[in-house]
Order: sequence, then structure tokens, then C-alpha cells
Amino acid sequence: QDIFSLCQALPSLEVLDLTNNTMENDFVESPLLKNIRVLVLNNCGVTWELIEKLKVPFACLTDLHLIWNKLNIITTPAGNFVQGFDTLRLLNLEDNHIVSWDEMVKLSYLRSLEQLHLNKNKIKHVRYPSNLPSSGSLGDVAVPAFEKLQVLLLGSNEIEDFPSVDSLNLFPSLMDVRISDNPIADPAKGGAPRFVLVARLGNVKILNGSEVSARERREAEIRYIRLVMGKAESSDPELLKQLHPRFAELKAFHGIEDEKPTSRMSGPQKMASGLISITLKCVGPSMGEKQPLTKKLPPATTVGKLKSLCESFFKLKDIKLRLFLEEE
Repeated sequence: QDIFSLCQALPSLEVLDLTNNTMENDFVESPLLKNIRVLVLNNCGVTWELIEKLKVPFACLTDLHLIWNKLNIITTPAGNFVQGFDTLRLLNLEDNHIVSWDEMVKLSYLRSLEQLHLNKNKIKHVRYPSNLPSSGSLGDVAVPAFEKLQVLLLGSNEIEDFPSVDSLNLFPSLMDVRISDNPIADPAKGGAPRFVLVARLGNVKILNGSEVSARERREAEIRYIRLVMGKAESSDPELLKQLHPRFAELKAFHGIEDEKPTSRMSGPQKMASGLISITLKCVGPSMGEKQPLTKKLPPATTVGKLKSLCESFFKLKDIKLRLFLEEE
């Protein structure tokens, strides 16, 4: 009640930060506070029952921060979905001991929600809620779940399966994803390197805080296709589609054909077929004109080995060599 009085006395107040104020979870009557846009209730001991009551007085909120409140269960008064909060764009539920993604599904029909921050929880699986009623809680208008969600931060959780990563493709507007510090994104724990995650997440523009450029996406997808092709010789198509949902689409998009079997080749013929043709051009300012050299090298040639070869090809001594890749 004291807080409401304060907000009424300060009609120009837009940001209300009550962090570390342990509050009672009950109040009787409340005035409408249209001026408050950002409400911060970090470490206040609030329950979701209180949040449900707050949506009436704080009807014009755009940002709601609820860190460190142990809000692992979202209790809704009617139905399975949180209703109201029509202007809410950002909901921060970091560090709340959330275990089940099912609790987050209850937020599917917050009509303006663009950012959902769930870092530092205990979520193991993520699934796009495809089996929900298409009308959701918005009357007769059919809208997809999480229709406007653009940013989903899931850093430092316990996600360890690829279906969770693949399901992020189903969110209609999702562009910015954080899944760092999860087992699935940690190669040391059997997770995937960045290029695999970029290739699997077709619509993502920012991954783990870093922008995914068009060049990175192209290189990641081609590398991923080669990786799957190398592993998938004995897999049947249905299993392949299940394990790598974007593989066929990416293969067709980049025009990559299956490699023809070379089992009949043997000896020198087989070895020659596996070499990569590289054109080397010496461009040092003091080198004078030197003709480009085209050499065939094994795919396993390291960058260090290539530098040594360049030194001998172009008879370079005591020069610190730098290699540049010139794309077609």
C-alpha cells in the first residue's frame, strides 16, 4: 500500500525498482498506475499469485524483472495460460530455479512479449508448444504460441539434447538465442561446436551474444552438411531426417551432391582423387612478379605445413609469412 501511495504522489515516475525489498504477498485495493513502465522486483520474495494481482494496477508495464524469487511454478487463476499484461515486452525470470519448460508454456499468449530471459535456471528440455489450441487465450483470433518472441535467453541451464535446439526453429519470430553454458553447447561435454548450432538454427541472427553474418552462416551450413555426409553413410533417410531436420533442405539450398563412390580406385589413382587443388599467389611488395602456382595437396594439410610449403615453392627465407584466403 505504501508503494501505491508513493507512485500516485509521483505521476511522472516510469521506472520502479524495489530490488531486495521483501514484501507481503497480499493487498486489497489498488489504484491504476498507468505511468509505471518498468517494474523491478528482484529478490523480493514474491510469488506468481502476487504477480497475477499486480497486472491490474500495473496495466501498462513494458518490462518486468523477477530475478531471484524462486518462481519455479507459474500459477494461473483460470485456464493454463497467463492472461493480461497486454503491453509487456520483456519478462526477466533469470535465476529462479525453473526446472520444467511446461511452466514457460503458460506464457505462450502474452500478446506483446518480445524478450524472455531465462538464464541461470535448471531447464533440461525446450519444446515449441505445437499442440496448444490455436486460439490460445485471445478469444476467437487464431494466433501462434509466442507469436512475437524475438529474444530467448537460455544460458547456464541444463539443456543437453538436439531436439531442444531444433525446436527453436518453430518459434515464429525468434532471432536472438543464448544457449551458452549448457551441455549441448559445450564440446568438452559432448555438445556441439558453434558452427553446428548456427547450421541447425536457420533463422537466428544473434547466437550467444555474437552476430551470425551471412558468410558465417554459409560456411557453417556447408561444413555441417559435410559433417553429416561423412557420418551418415549407413543411416536410413527417415532416421537422418529425425536426427538432422535441416540437412536435406541445406543440401539442396547449397547444391551439394552426394559424393560418388570411389571403391574401384586403388593405389596412386585413389590417392590423387582425394587431393585438393589450391592456387598460391605470392603478393609480398618486395617479391617482384612471380607466377601463381597451382598445387594439389591432401585435405589433411595444416596451415603450418602450407606455410612451410610456400617458403620452399617461392624460395622465401627469413620472412614472416602470412596467408590470406581470396574467395571466388
